[in-house]
Amino acid sequence: MSSNQTGYPRPAYAWYMVALLLVIYTFSFIDRQILGLLGPAIKADFGISDTQFGVLTGFAFAVFYTVFGLFCARIADSRSRRGLIAAGLLLWSLMTAASSLARSFTTLFLLRIGVGVGEATLAPAANSLLADSFPKERLSTALSVYSMGIPIGSALAFIVGGTVIDLAETMPDIAIPGFGLLGNWQKALLMVGLPGILLTLLMFTIKEPIRKGGVASESASLPVSVVAKHVLGRFRAYAGICFGVSFVAMLGFGTLIFLAFFFYRYHGVMPGEAGKVFGSISIITGPIGLLLGGYLADSWFKEGKKDAHIRVLLVAPLGYGIPALILPFMQDTTTVWVVLGLSNLFINLPSGVAFAALQIITPNQMRGQVIALYVLCTSIIGYGSGPWLIGFFTDYLFGDEMMLNYSLALVAAITTPACIGLLLWGRKAFAAAVVEEEERQKALAQTVETPAS
Repeated sequence: MSSNQTGYPRPAYAWYMVALLLVIYTFSFIDRQILGLLGPAIKADFGISDTQFGVLTGFAFAVFYTVFGLFCARIADSRSRRGLIAAGLLLWSLMTAASSLARSFTTLFLLRIGVGVGEATLAPAANSLLADSFPKERLSTALSVYSMGIPIGSALAFIVGGTVIDLAETMPDIAIPGFGLLGNWQKALLMVGLPGILLTLLMFTIKEPIRKGGVASESASLPVSVVAKHVLGRFRAYAGICFGVSFVAMLGFGTLIFLAFFFYRYHGVMPGEAGKVFGSISIITGPIGLLLGGYLADSWFKEGKKDAHIRVLLVAPLGYGIPALILPFMQDTTTVWVVLGLSNLFINLPSGVAFAALQIITPNQMRGQVIALYVLCTSIIGYGSGPWLIGFFTDYLFGDEMMLNYSLALVAAITTPACIGLLLWGRKAFAAAVVEEEERQKALAQTVETPAS
């Protein structure tokens, strides 16, 4: 791998890194979200409520994903990011495949914890790798392409899951000695888990880029107290992004997890069919939203708008707010799919932009840890609370599973204004942090160059 005069990898190689990390990120979301489509079958097999299913798909993954994410971030900021991702990929793939052997709610819950622990390695390490591979005026686009793993992974989770469910009706069950027969949903988990084990080997085709934009001339590990002081000094900028986008994740992930239930209960669409239709929609609208977000952020940032990333993040709730509120009560199934596609485009828009925004206001040796804090917020508030809250509203607030549509609308009514308010609250602080970080890096560059002059 050769580098250009700016110290960044060759563009072709940098984009190969993006492509590989995109594939890995895609698999992480397939493994993470496949349970959403398999929900009706799992709920029937284990005899659990909507609330318990929300806990299984949300907190079982999210809590350990975030706790271990903070530990993995410390490694990503000072040691091999490539090795960290490879180890995590192997672990979460094994845990997903092993989930096919679960014979109780508790066992499946514990295996989903293992998936969360493995996937905790990816976000801090991947974001740090890409931030050292692209100049900041192209970083939003690169991270938006990488973040296409979210909608593509979600789409493939539904498409693959839907296809497997349909095929399973004509295929014999698989007999595993000591575990009995693997039925429809067990076979889906086995099929999506095994490829990740082979994908681990491809991580060793990339090399670590030179670390850039640190707080010193050498990339040493920093004390936690130094990282905490930096984050608190720019708290409003970080908090506005982390908490604002978390409410987008709460609505988006919560809706996805209960999507199969929604279409089955109100529109008579079987889970397999719902998966294939939504997957086909999401695989188009999701990437469009991400690329649109990255393009707008990079374009406005080049024009000198220091708050460009926050402006783009605000586009998301303004775009999906009304569709998310009216969609649960629409009667025509075709119209519901169309509105869902529009909402999905804007819900996916923030991911790459948020990653880039955090990177450009954070010194190198802190980037993994800041991303881990971001993941902590989006995971607990979004991936953890979203499914649980929808299930809780349905079971305990409304007391009827046929009131799921009201639960979906209520979560949209709560999260949309919360997101807008938090982003506006942090907007000026973010712009100030961008200027401050640019000045700090210029001063650091002059300090490094002076002895050699």
